Amino acid sequence: MHPGRICDDGCRDAKESKRRLYQLGQNDLKMQPKHQQAEDGRDLPGMDRAGELLLGVGVSIFAVFVIVESLRMPQKGHLGIIMSPGFVPLFTGLVLLFLSMVINVRALRGGGLKYVGALCSRIRDDEEIRRFLWILGFMVLYIVGLIGFLPFMLATLIYHALIFYYLGIGGLLKTAIYTLIATGLVAFFLPRVFDMPVP
Repeated sequence: MHPGRICDDGCRDAKESKRRLYQLGQNDLKMQPKHQQAEDGRDLPGMDRAGELLLGVGVSIFAVFVIVESLRMPQKGHLGIIMSPGFVPLFTGLVLLFLSMVINVRALRGGGLKYVGALCSRIRDDEEIRRFLWILGFMVLYIVGLIGFLPFMLATLIYHALIFYYLGIGGLLKTAIYTLIATGLVAFFLPRVFDMPVP
């Protein structure tokens, strides 16, 4: 066989192999999903945007609370809020509000609102996340709803009782013992040893 023909056949085979590889690569790209999805079909980028939206809304609410409370602080002098103790919290609250709104807008543009329900269902089904949220709720109740409205010892007693009962550390007797010990440490022992004022 002539050497030139052998070269032509080899070049033709190489081109055909490249063409087939290219077609296989294009088929693989077509088969890939446009969005990354979890094994159970959840759209992972959408779930991330939903999480950002919930976080942004929470930070926005907290920022508004800080702004309102800082404006309620006493103002003295002709400069008003600038010389009041609420100026730094006011500035911090405004910065937090601006940044949280940036997060909210980005999450909404990314379609996060559509996946809020799915994210809430996932949080509800996850035991660790649910436990963390319950404990966080007890802490908020203790700081916002109990301290200042009830005597400090009674508020601390209720807080520890709720925590230990929810965590299921034992029966009622064991829960009561741990509650009394923790309340005694927080309300009596530590303030007297370290000379700390209590509410």
